[in-house]
Amino acid sequence: MLKQFNQALSQKEKSLKQLYVLINELGPISKSDLIVHTGLTQTTCSRLIEELIDLHLIIENGFGESSGGRKPHLYEIKADTHHLFGIDISRTYTKVLLMDLRFNIKAEARLKMDKTSTPDVTIHFIEEKIKDMLREHRLETRDILGVGIGAIGPLDRQRGMILNPVDFPSPGWVDVPINDILSERLGFDVVIDYGVNTALLAEYKNELFKSYKNVVYVIKGVGNRSSIILDGRLARGSDKLGMYGQGHMVVDIHGRKCICGGYGCVHAYSSMSAIKKDVIDSLKLGKDSILNDWINNIEDIQFEDICQAVNENDPLCCQIIKDAGYYAGVGLSNLITVLQPDLVILSGPTYTHMDLFYDTVTELASKRSKVIYPDHTITFSKGNLGENATAIGAGGMVLSYFLE
Repeated sequence: MLKQFNQALSQKEKSLKQLYVLINELGPISKSDLIVHTGLTQTTCSRLIEELIDLHLIIENGFGESSGGRKPHLYEIKADTHHLFGIDISRTYTKVLLMDLRFNIKAEARLKMDKTSTPDVTIHFIEEKIKDMLREHRLETRDILGVGIGAIGPLDRQRGMILNPVDFPSPGWVDVPINDILSERLGFDVVIDYGVNTALLAEYKNELFKSYKNVVYVIKGVGNRSSIILDGRLARGSDKLGMYGQGHMVVDIHGRKCICGGYGCVHAYSSMSAIKKDVIDSLKLGKDSILNDWINNIEDIQFEDICQAVNENDPLCCQIIKDAGYYAGVGLSNLITVLQPDLVILSGPTYTHMDLFYDTVTELASKRSKVIYPDHTITFSKGNLGENATAIGAGGMVLSYFLE
């Protein structure tokens, strides 16, 4: 029945869907509260609730507070009626999650992306891991609601294609019809969106963040991606933004040349590649660092090495990170000035692997925003879902596909 909710429905089926959507969003919830939200009569609501229970879509889950009589039954969706897959395709890894309808993770697999991670290799990994998870959990095709993908851009979301991502570690990622390929091989519905959008949606639906109406989400790693919720709604934007994403706000008009061809972009100062280049250039100039003790060839230094050096208070790496954080903080404060969010979530390796970078950025952005909006309080967070946010949100997109 759940798979039919996105088809043409009778009036009764529309009422069933309305109840299910409310129970999914607000549950555990009592029948009296459902009547208030829907305007249904008590008799009709009771009959529809019983039908949803018979269809194994919802279950009773405890009792609510009594208002003088019996305690009311509470209802929530049956989480294992169907399962869904969420996939995160980024420049650093591809992750596959198997989840129930409450987004509890039942299985996961991760592929490190490198120069061998062509579309064929990556899609084969996704296909095989999904098949392994189905076998391990004894699930059939009919048990799966669908597959959601959160990917780097640019995308053609309507046609389900990854177009031509910049700085991807392997060749071949041009006009890849990933939705059609996976749908044909697996037999599931497949939907795709930008990974930063799915990550934001996952975090936003988290209980701790439900009270915020205006949210900015930033992923900073190899590239810079941003997503925005305004007045409780995701501003999805256009696929026409191009391959460079949203990390190209100018913070120094006479500054460094960026990969986009412009000068002084945030990306040119605070991306993983920019930070790595600054460290290597400094070491070539003879500056001291504990990295010299760890690595024989300076050119072999990886971003993870720099993170470790920062977390061990290496003076050179700490200063470079503070400088990078300054430019990222200026860019973020500009974003805050325009959008005036209540909550800013900062994710990606530069934020999550080094507290120094996160603290530098948030301190500067907070100070600058207070000058312009002294009475406006902004909450900064690294989020609650960590590396899984994008894949969880991608799975949530599948459920929304049937319930919208």
